[in-house]
Amino acid sequence: MVYLVMSIFSIVVVFLFVAIFLSNTKTSNSISLRGRILTIWHPLKKTKIHLENDLKTWSIKRIHLLWSGKVYALNLQLTTGEWRKIYFRSRSGKIKQLLGSLKEVAPNGKVIEDARLSLHAMPQLG
Repeated sequence: MVYLVMSIFSIVVVFLFVAIFLSNTKTSNSISLRGRILTIWHPLKKTKIHLENDLKTWSIKRIHLLWSGKVYALNLQLTTGEWRKIYFRSRSGKIKQLLGSLKEVAPNGKVIEDARLSLHAMPQLG
């Protein structure tokens, strides 16, 4: 009986840890854009950003990953100083519409096409 209670308690602790971790994430790959309001969907919450009022700067980078290939990262800096990151595979669809809105609202953003952020170049351990 004691082992059952300890097992259930440890499962609840792990579940709470994962739920807290997922609720505090600042990255996403699911978005919707309605007018000038960007909604970023996280696993347990959503963030709304009014592009004209809340956005300070933005940048987009191409990242080369060893197993996943090419991925783009859109970094949004808000006026509060927080950063939001959106990852996507191609620059079409919703992202193309978002990039058009970003270029209109905040023309000081940067598009870095040849950023060679090779994440597979990790130091050797041992």
